[in-house]
Amino acid sequence: MTKLTWADIFIDASALNEAALFEQWPSTVQGRVALIGASVFGDLFFHRADGSVHRLDVLEGGVGQVAATFNEFSTYMNTPNWQQDNLLTNGVALLVERGVTRGPAQFYGFAPHPSLTGRIDWQRAMALDAVVWHSICAQILDGTA
Repeated sequence: MTKLTWADIFIDASALNEAALFEQWPSTVQGRVALIGASVFGDLFFHRADGSVHRLDVLEGGVGQVAATFNEFSTYMNTPNWQQDNLLTNGVALLVERGVTRGPAQFYGFAPHPSLTGRIDWQRAMALDAVVWHSICAQILDGTA
């Protein structure tokens, strides 16, 4: 299997347009949040005011708490099983092996969106601008359309 770097599996908040991404999700993400970063598939990881860390899932929809504190989140982020479950590292390795590349502010997206087909089709993965991918996902999953 391909050896992945941190940049292969996670995008730091500083590389993303936080406001533009969260603006796509007016029904799903509410309240004060601070972006930590994102999976390369576009799932956003963010702090709430109480210090808890949550994930916006752009493939299945919804927001869920992933850690009670940032320290707990940091511990999880360094666990291979957690990375596979939450950052889809096996999928990332497959795309890297196939030569599917993305820019530093791009996500891997799918056409059609996995929620429309009921599965991730790795053959249909492509690099998309982060806000464009979130716009597509939110049109399907945010519930405001």
